[in-house]
Parts: sequence; structure tokens; C-alpha cells
Amino acid sequence: MKIRLTATILAASLLFFGCNKRNDNPDPNRGNMADLIVSEDFSWTAAIQGTLTVTLENPLNVSTEDEFIQVVNADGKVLDRTIVHNNIAEFQLNLPADGSFYVYYPVTENTQKITGTGAMNLLLGPAVTYIYPQTKSTAVVSCTSCGTPIQNAGGELPYLASGYALRNDADVPGWSTTATDHKIEMWVSGFQGVPSQEGRQFFELNANQVAALYQELCLEPGSTIRWSVWHRGRQGVDVAEVLIGASVATAVRQATMTDGKTAWGHYTGTYNVPVGQTSTFFVFKSISAAGGSQSIGNFLDNFDISCDADGDGTIDRYDDYPGDPNTSYTSYFPESGRQILAFEDLWPSLGDFDFNDLVLSNKVTITKNAAGTPLTASFSVSIDAIGASIDNGFALRFVKPDKTVFPANIIAGVSGAATLDPANTNGLILSNDVYATINDRYQNNGEGPVGVPDTLKFTVTFNAQAGSFIPEIYLFRTGDRGHEVHRSGFPATATMNASLMNTQNDAGNFKTATGLPWAIEIITDQRFKCAIEKTDITSAYGKFKTWAESSGTVNSTWYLEPVAGKVVVVPF
Repeated sequence: MKIRLTATILAASLLFFGCNKRNDNPDPNRGNMADLIVSEDFSWTAAIQGTLTVTLENPLNVSTEDEFIQVVNADGKVLDRTIVHNNIAEFQLNLPADGSFYVYYPVTENTQKITGTGAMNLLLGPAVTYIYPQTKSTAVVSCTSCGTPIQNAGGELPYLASGYALRNDADVPGWSTTATDHKIEMWVSGFQGVPSQEGRQFFELNANQVAALYQELCLEPGSTIRWSVWHRGRQGVDVAEVLIGASVATAVRQATMTDGKTAWGHYTGTYNVPVGQTSTFFVFKSISAAGGSQSIGNFLDNFDISCDADGDGTIDRYDDYPGDPNTSYTSYFPESGRQILAFEDLWPSLGDFDFNDLVLSNKVTITKNAAGTPLTASFSVSIDAIGASIDNGFALRFVKPDKTVFPANIIAGVSGAATLDPANTNGLILSNDVYATINDRYQNNGEGPVGVPDTLKFTVTFNAQAGSFIPEIYLFRTGDRGHEVHRSGFPATATMNASLMNTQNDAGNFKTATGLPWAIEIITDQRFKCAIEKTDITSAYGKFKTWAESSGTVNSTWYLEPVAGKVVVVPF
């Protein structure tokens, strides 16, 4: 019997193998798959998938609030990133179980290997000073003419044994004051119950009189910087200003800081250094302080100056697009490897559990702005195996990370090998009939012919309503659009024929009464070899059974160990 396989229409990637069925009637002897005893909430995903909550243990009180933390691979490539709040960061992981991945905190350069989802504690060491490279890029103008544009940013020098001290500005590296007595007041964290925002020490702007604290920065004329500082009141609500300019006297107000005595407030902004401005001063000026005393008020800590060439608010060393003010980051789905989806298409009836009716692999590159809002998603979906005699299509729908639907449309447009699904909000049609795009060059030899798969490439542009998403790919009957097959846990679309639910072997949510699925997911960098026709997947992969019955906690890389003679052999 002939098997119709995809021609290379758009691009070629992984090897293609087809496993055409002579008929799709369920085999009465289904082997071990039908006998599995699995948890009712098992996801049927072979991956490190779910929420990872990282708690930063910070005995040295290094800067953590609003700082970046990253997921990286063994080569240090950034796969995902998020912001720390209250020493806690949260990632939604989609990683191969067969790889090595780490949480990395750039401020201290601490790393810890990811072993699963759930909770992780990351112990932080001392902060590492970032040294700006002095080699000038032709694409992005460096903002600094020295390795570190600001000195003694957190007021850690000179060292104080305890309490507080008034020091002459000549003894405080980097800083000067407009006070006529040249005194700068410094506190140790915990004195009078006031914690530093970062490090061990911090400044009080009002020493013996109302004054300004300032520092001259080594900034390149014509460049753009992002500045940051933390402010706190002492006896009540204190007010101070941030000014930047060519001199202390001519510095222009950038922000007004107004904070009470119970918490530190964070202030940031961008500043364009004028062409020809060879001296730039960073000035903090006291405006008012609660209590009325000229020697009390306006705590300051954790100053920072960073290059931000495009002025988008994302500093250059974390910006994947430092010359583009609209785009800041690249992320991936999955974070590493490809998402493999293997379907049985006889839903709501059981199939033969070889999971080769349609096998797809998917990789998505996502661009985001400085706020983390998705801008574009570029897909590469490879049709790796078609083993069904039923004509099927497949589609994609964007859902939230909790698998619920978005309340509004998030798609602005699509280009390439996909079209908008007119019947489903946030949906795309990838193929109305997989067989319609393939040719008759190969014959089925019982194990499946080998060739090059079709890879569908397309890019989605999002509108302002977009947020974090999962791109769910599902199968549907070509002649019956309402007959859909989803992975368990994902809701049906608006076009689904609801009368099919809870019929035949379906117990709702695209699972049987014993928890068996019609689709499985694998995330891996490796090639997945489909089972030979009519071969139960538990026979093709000897460790599948223990993986499923342990809810994925045992033999999580079962897909790397096929049984010889039970899977399609790929000779090249």
C-alpha cells in the first residue's frame, strides 16, 4: 500500500518517517498501554514542566529587588528570565528532562542546577562588579568611558563598625556634598531599626544641614543611560530630587522622590547625555524632611548607572536588542529542544496506542518588549510522521499558561505557512488536510519509509492584549471540523462538537476513565522515533510503563531508549 508523505515545501529539518495504517479499527489486544494504572491528573508530558519558585537566600544583603534572574543552559545561553520581587522569582518551565539547565543570578554570578519544578533555594554570595567593555561597538554606542561609571554606589566605603558616622566627603570614595561643612552622613543597616536596601551601609542626605549629594560620572557624550536609586524617609514622609546635568548648578530634575519611613521606594529613568557634554553630574537634592530638623531625613541607597543605548528601560547587558527601542528580549517555547506531539486520532474511541497517527515537532522563538509583553512568535512546526488513514488537519490556539482562554483576541496578524482560524479567537489553521500536501514517492514497507519532513514556518504578531501563552496544537478531522483531538487538560475550541464528549471511551477532558490519553508530549533535543505500525508504545519503549505509572517521576527520559525492531529505523 502506498503511503503519502510530505514534500519539502517550506524548509527541511528533522528526518521524516511515515507509518501508514491499513485500517484504524482498534486492536482488541491492546497490550500493556490499556492496562496502565495512572494518576487521574497525570499530564502525559515527558519534560521538566511546571512552575519553579526560586527563593533567594541573601545573607550579605546584595541587591535583589527588581533585578533579573535567568534560566541558562550548560553553555550559558539565556533561555528565560524574570524579575525578582521580595527575594522570590517564578519561572514557567518547559525543559527537556535529558538536558542540564541552571538558575543563574547575574548580580552575584551564583548558579544552581534545575532538577525539577516546585521550590528551589539559591544561596547568594557577594555582588560582582560589572566592568563595562571598552571596545566600542559599531552598532551600539558605549555609554561610559571607564569600566565602572559610578563609584561606591551603595555607600559601603568607608567601613563603619556600627551605628552611624559623619565623614568628610574627601573620605567617601566617589561622592561629594554641597554642605558647607563637607559632611556626609552614613548609617549601618539595622541602626535605629532601619535596614539598608542593599549591602551593609547607606546614606542620609541631610547630615548637619539641607544639602545635595553628588558624583561626577564618566559618561560618553551622545549616549543614553538608565539610572536607578532607592529612597526612604526617616521620621515620616521625606522628599528629595534626582538631578542630572553638566554641573551641579545646572543639573535638571529627573524625578521627585517621596517616601515614608516604612519602606524603600525605587526610582528609575533614562538620560540622554548631550553631545559635547564631557562632564555629567548625578545629583540628589533634599527638598523636605518630616520632623522639621535640617539634620534629619532622606535616606539613599543602591545607586546604579547602566548603559541603555535604545532608551527602552532595559539595560544593554540584559537587552537582546540594544539598538531597538521596541524590542528587548528573546525567549523560547520550549526553552530548549523541541516540543514533540504524538497523536492517536480515533477519539472518542481507543486506537492501537502506537501514537503515530500524527507526530509533530514544534519550536517557537518569541520576542518581547521591556515590559515582557510578547511582540512576535516565529514557529517552526515539522510534520515528522503521518500514520493515519483518516484525513486529518491540525490547528493551533493560544491559551494562557493555566490553559484557560484569553478573554480577547491577542493576534494582530500572521505571515507564512498559517492562516487565521475564522471560527476560533486566537486560533490558526496550519493544515486543513495533512495528506493534501504530500506526494506518492514512497511505499510503505511495514516499518515506515524515510525522507525529509515538511517544516511549516510562520510568524504571529501580537497586539497589546497579549500576555504569556501556551501555543496548543491539536488535531481535527478534515471532513468534520467539529471532531477535534486535544491533549488532556486543554479545553475544546468553539468549533468542537460537544456531543462527542463523554462518548465511547472518552470520560471527558480527552482522557479515558482510567486516565489514558489520545496525545502525548515530549520535550527534547533528540529525535523521537515512532513505533512500528500496530506496536503498542509500551512495547516500543520499555520504560514508558514505569514512567506513566509513576506520574513521570521515574524513567523521565524513556523516549531515549527504544526497543530494537519496535520503532522506525532512521538510517541517516
